[in-house]
Amino acid sequence: MTSITSEYILTPFNAYPMGQSIERGEVLKRVCKPSRKKMKIFSRLEFIVYCVFCAAAAAIIVPSVRLGLGGKEELGPGLLPFLASLCVLATGAVLAILTLLRREKVNPSAELEKIDRKGWIRVGEILFSFAVWPLLVGVIGYIISTFLVSLGMAKAIGYKGWLRPIILSISITFCIWFLFGFMFHLDLPAGFSF
Repeated sequence: MTSITSEYILTPFNAYPMGQSIERGEVLKRVCKPSRKKMKIFSRLEFIVYCVFCAAAAAIIVPSVRLGLGGKEELGPGLLPFLASLCVLATGAVLAILTLLRREKVNPSAELEKIDRKGWIRVGEILFSFAVWPLLVGVIGYIISTFLVSLGMAKAIGYKGWLRPIILSISITFCIWFLFGFMFHLDLPAGFSF
Protein backbone atom coordinates (compact mmCIF):
# COMPACT_ATOMS: atom_id res chain seq x y z
CA MET A 1 0.00 0.00 0.00
CA THR A 2 1.20 3.48 -0.87
CA SER A 3 0.21 6.72 0.78
CA ILE A 4 -0.55 9.74 -1.33
CA THR A 5 1.43 12.96 -0.99
CA SER A 6 -0.08 15.00 -3.79
CA GLU A 7 -3.49 16.60 -3.56
CA TYR A 8 -5.30 14.12 -5.80
CA ILE A 9 -4.48 10.92 -7.62
CA LEU A 10 -6.50 10.25 -10.72
CA THR A 11 -7.20 6.75 -11.96
CA PRO A 12 -9.31 5.85 -14.96
CA PHE A 13 -12.33 5.45 -12.68
CA ASN A 14 -11.92 7.62 -9.62
CA ALA A 15 -10.02 10.37 -7.80
CA TYR A 16 -8.61 9.64 -4.35
CA PRO A 17 -8.22 12.55 -1.90
CA MET A 18 -4.92 13.34 -0.25
CA GLY A 19 -3.73 10.87 2.36
CA GLN A 20 -5.89 7.92 1.24
CA SER A 21 -4.08 4.71 0.36
CA ILE A 22 -4.48 2.90 -2.95
CA GLU A 23 -3.68 -0.60 -4.05
CA ARG A 24 -0.44 -1.29 -5.87
CA GLY A 25 -0.76 -1.87 -9.61
CA GLU A 26 -3.48 0.70 -10.34
CA VAL A 27 -2.87 3.17 -13.15
CA LEU A 28 -1.97 6.49 -11.54
CA LYS A 29 -1.55 10.03 -12.65
CA ARG A 30 -0.53 12.54 -10.01
CA VAL A 31 -1.61 16.11 -10.16
CA CYS A 32 1.34 17.77 -8.47
CA LYS A 33 1.27 21.42 -7.61
CA PRO A 34 4.40 23.41 -6.82
CA SER A 35 4.66 24.44 -3.21
CA ARG A 36 4.54 28.03 -1.97
CA LYS A 37 8.20 27.71 -1.03
CA LYS A 38 9.22 27.02 -4.64
CA MET A 39 7.13 29.94 -5.86
CA LYS A 40 8.69 32.31 -3.31
CA ILE A 41 12.20 31.14 -4.23
CA PHE A 42 11.37 31.75 -7.89
CA SER A 43 10.06 35.23 -7.09
CA ARG A 44 13.18 36.03 -5.04
CA LEU A 45 15.46 34.89 -7.85
CA GLU A 46 13.47 36.95 -10.35
CA PHE A 47 13.69 39.98 -8.03
CA ILE A 48 17.48 39.56 -7.67
CA VAL A 49 17.92 39.42 -11.47
CA TYR A 50 15.95 42.64 -11.90
CA CYS A 51 18.02 44.32 -9.17
CA VAL A 52 21.25 43.27 -10.92
CA PHE A 53 20.01 44.86 -14.15
CA CYS A 54 19.13 48.04 -12.23
CA ALA A 55 22.59 48.14 -10.64
CA ALA A 56 24.33 47.63 -14.00
CA ALA A 57 22.24 50.38 -15.59
CA ALA A 58 22.94 52.74 -12.70
CA ALA A 59 26.67 52.04 -13.03
CA ILE A 60 26.57 53.07 -16.72
CA ILE A 61 24.80 56.40 -16.08
CA VAL A 62 27.79 58.21 -14.49
CA PRO A 63 30.37 57.32 -17.20
CA SER A 64 27.91 58.23 -19.94
CA VAL A 65 27.33 61.67 -18.37
CA ARG A 66 31.12 62.15 -18.14
CA LEU A 67 31.38 61.41 -21.87
CA GLY A 68 29.04 64.31 -22.49
CA LEU A 69 25.40 64.40 -23.49
CA GLY A 70 25.86 67.16 -26.04
CA GLY A 71 23.73 70.20 -26.73
CA LYS A 72 20.97 71.36 -29.06
CA GLU A 73 23.21 71.52 -32.11
CA GLU A 74 25.20 68.33 -31.65
CA LEU A 75 24.59 65.20 -29.66
CA GLY A 76 27.36 63.96 -27.41
CA PRO A 77 28.80 60.44 -27.34
CA GLY A 78 27.29 59.72 -23.93
CA LEU A 79 23.67 60.43 -24.87
CA LEU A 80 22.81 57.01 -26.29
CA PRO A 81 24.35 55.01 -23.40
CA PHE A 82 22.66 57.41 -20.96
CA LEU A 83 19.21 56.95 -22.52
CA ALA A 84 19.65 53.18 -22.83
CA SER A 85 20.72 52.85 -19.19
CA LEU A 86 17.78 55.00 -18.06
CA CYS A 87 15.40 52.71 -19.97
CA VAL A 88 16.96 49.58 -18.44
CA LEU A 89 16.93 51.15 -14.97
CA ALA A 90 13.27 52.17 -15.23
CA THR A 91 12.20 48.80 -16.65
CA GLY A 92 14.16 46.86 -14.03
CA ALA A 93 12.72 48.95 -11.21
CA VAL A 94 9.14 48.48 -12.44
CA LEU A 95 9.64 44.71 -12.87
CA ALA A 96 11.23 44.41 -9.42
CA ILE A 97 8.30 46.25 -7.82
CA LEU A 98 5.80 44.11 -9.72
CA THR A 99 7.63 40.99 -8.55
CA LEU A 100 7.36 42.12 -4.94
CA LEU A 101 3.66 42.87 -5.33
CA ARG A 102 3.01 39.59 -7.12
CA ARG A 103 4.82 37.61 -4.43
CA GLU A 104 2.04 38.42 -2.01
CA LYS A 105 -0.52 37.00 -4.43
CA VAL A 106 1.24 33.69 -5.12
CA ASN A 107 -1.02 31.11 -6.68
CA PRO A 108 0.24 27.73 -5.45
CA SER A 109 -1.50 25.91 -8.29
CA ALA A 110 0.46 27.79 -10.97
CA GLU A 111 3.09 25.64 -12.61
CA LEU A 112 6.65 26.87 -13.06
CA GLU A 113 7.70 26.95 -16.66
CA LYS A 114 10.78 24.90 -17.38
CA ILE A 115 13.14 25.77 -20.20
CA ASP A 116 13.79 22.74 -22.34
CA ARG A 117 16.59 22.12 -24.83
CA LYS A 118 14.70 23.90 -27.60
CA GLY A 119 14.34 26.98 -25.38
CA TRP A 120 18.08 27.08 -24.63
CA ILE A 121 18.87 26.78 -28.35
CA ARG A 122 16.49 29.68 -29.03
CA VAL A 123 18.21 31.81 -26.37
CA GLY A 124 21.61 30.90 -27.86
CA GLU A 125 20.48 31.94 -31.34
CA ILE A 126 19.28 35.31 -30.06
CA LEU A 127 22.51 35.96 -28.11
CA PHE A 128 24.55 34.90 -31.16
CA SER A 129 22.60 37.40 -33.28
CA PHE A 130 23.37 40.19 -30.81
CA ALA A 131 27.06 39.19 -30.78
CA VAL A 132 27.34 39.10 -34.58
CA TRP A 133 25.49 42.37 -35.19
CA PRO A 134 28.38 44.78 -34.33
CA LEU A 135 30.74 42.70 -36.47
CA LEU A 136 28.40 42.79 -39.45
CA VAL A 137 27.71 46.53 -39.14
CA GLY A 138 31.35 47.36 -39.75
CA VAL A 139 31.59 45.10 -42.79
CA ILE A 140 28.28 45.29 -44.67
CA GLY A 141 26.80 48.43 -43.14
CA TYR A 142 23.98 49.22 -40.78
CA ILE A 143 20.96 48.70 -43.02
CA ILE A 144 21.74 45.21 -44.37
CA SER A 145 23.19 43.91 -41.09
CA THR A 146 20.23 45.16 -39.03
CA PHE A 147 17.80 43.62 -41.49
CA LEU A 148 19.61 40.25 -41.42
CA VAL A 149 19.99 40.18 -37.62
CA SER A 150 16.33 41.19 -37.10
CA LEU A 151 15.23 38.50 -39.54
CA GLY A 152 17.37 35.90 -37.77
CA MET A 153 15.95 36.88 -34.37
CA ALA A 154 12.37 36.79 -35.67
CA LYS A 155 12.91 33.26 -36.96
CA ALA A 156 14.66 32.23 -33.71
CA ILE A 157 11.76 33.58 -31.64
CA GLY A 158 9.40 31.42 -33.65
CA TYR A 159 7.70 33.52 -36.32
CA LYS A 160 6.21 31.17 -38.91
CA GLY A 161 6.66 31.70 -42.63
CA TRP A 162 8.74 34.45 -44.20
CA LEU A 163 6.39 37.36 -44.88
CA ARG A 164 5.83 38.47 -41.26
CA PRO A 165 9.53 38.21 -40.24
CA ILE A 166 10.59 40.16 -43.34
CA ILE A 167 8.01 42.91 -42.68
CA LEU A 168 9.09 43.03 -39.02
CA SER A 169 12.79 43.26 -39.99
CA ILE A 170 12.17 46.02 -42.51
CA SER A 171 10.12 47.93 -39.91
CA ILE A 172 12.82 47.61 -37.22
CA THR A 173 15.55 48.66 -39.64
CA PHE A 174 13.58 51.65 -40.88
CA CYS A 175 12.50 52.82 -37.41
CA ILE A 176 16.03 52.71 -36.00
CA TRP A 177 17.44 54.41 -39.12
CA PHE A 178 14.72 57.09 -38.95
CA LEU A 179 15.34 57.76 -35.25
CA PHE A 180 19.14 57.81 -35.24
CA GLY A 181 20.06 58.56 -38.86
CA PHE A 182 17.36 61.05 -39.78
CA MET A 183 16.15 62.62 -36.51
CA PHE A 184 19.43 62.62 -34.54
CA HIS A 185 21.67 63.04 -37.64
CA LEU A 186 24.04 60.29 -36.53
CA ASP A 187 26.32 58.71 -39.09
CA LEU A 188 25.37 55.05 -39.18
CA PRO A 189 28.07 52.76 -40.57
CA ALA A 190 27.74 52.42 -44.32
CA GLY A 191 30.04 49.44 -44.92
CA PHE A 192 30.08 48.58 -48.60
CA SER A 193 26.31 48.83 -48.96
CA PHE A 194 25.58 52.59 -48.91
